[in-house]
Amino acid sequence: MLLFAFILWRSGGVAASILALVVGIACWSWWEYARPTWTTGFVSGTEVRRTDPDAQGRTRDVQYVYMRNKADAGVELENEDSWWWFKRNSERVFNDAKTASDRKTEVTVMWNRWRSQLFSWHPNIIAMGPAGSWPLWSWRTLTFYGLSVVLWISYFYAFTWLHRRISRI
Repeated sequence: MLLFAFILWRSGGVAASILALVVGIACWSWWEYARPTWTTGFVSGTEVRRTDPDAQGRTRDVQYVYMRNKADAGVELENEDSWWWFKRNSERVFNDAKTASDRKTEVTVMWNRWRSQLFSWHPNIIAMGPAGSWPLWSWRTLTFYGLSVVLWISYFYAFTWLHRRISRI
């Protein structure tokens, strides 16, 4: 994005380059947040925590899965349904995590979102499978990266078109 904005700027499109940079950073942040990531390791525990009441007094139960990855680093993940990833099987995934913890079997977990100590954000489990399963070939991952290609090509095309349009004026 920086290189693209620089090229637009050098070719005389200052407004287009600034706009491309602002929109590009927003798109990249969203993409990085939603991007699926996977890790392989052992489930070391599971837990269900009740949240604090919100403004209407409602609470909810959040399922947490704790893992140790191959580098022996701890990973804390949430397990909740996700409309974005068409995930409606959080109970089955939680059951798989409990079983993997009891049996001490190695699993591969696909997850998305950021981890933030400051805001208490945790990545969300999308899918769980046996160790060595390659989640890159799942329909969710292929759809995500296919739509990503369309998004980024559209981004570059739109700002190239905008730059040409502005430079004709």
